Amino acid sequence: MENASHIDLVNPNLSADEKLALVNQEWHRLYEHFTQKASKGKKQFYFYKYASILLAACTAIAASLQVIYDSQFPPWVLPIISAGATVAVAFLGASSAQKIWINSKTTGQQLQTEKFLFNQRAANYRGLSDVECIRIFSERLVLIWNAGHQKWEQHVGGD
Repeated sequence: MENASHIDLVNPNLSADEKLALVNQEWHRLYEHFTQKASKGKKQFYFYKYASILLAACTAIAASLQVIYDSQFPPWVLPIISAGATVAVAFLGASSAQKIWINSKTTGQQLQTEKFLFNQRAANYRGLSDVECIRIFSERLVLIWNAGHQKWEQHVGGD
């Protein structure tokens, strides 16, 4: 959680409604953060995946055209297309885009689940006062955020 929100949530002068508004604001910020990371990872994954497929197909076509039109086909085309395919495949593997996409999406779903349980006063929130529910919800948000960030660090750091 951001420092200002965290300080506000432990401020004894705030009402339960004010604390609830702050924790919901923090939930929304975290949810949007992981949704954007998932969207970016998904776009990167599909870009690299389809670029590598397209460039591999172009490599085969260029090789065929080079054989058919030997003297008329520019000799530099095949190596450039082939290198592009190699680079796209390398970025697909090195970027961990698919893992980042899936892990960010999973973290977003965990945040949604936690908010649903909080709003329904179910699971960890059953039978607790509003103040205790807000405290536990805040703790769970931090745990989910930390776990999601650790997964991201693992994949960005090279597993």
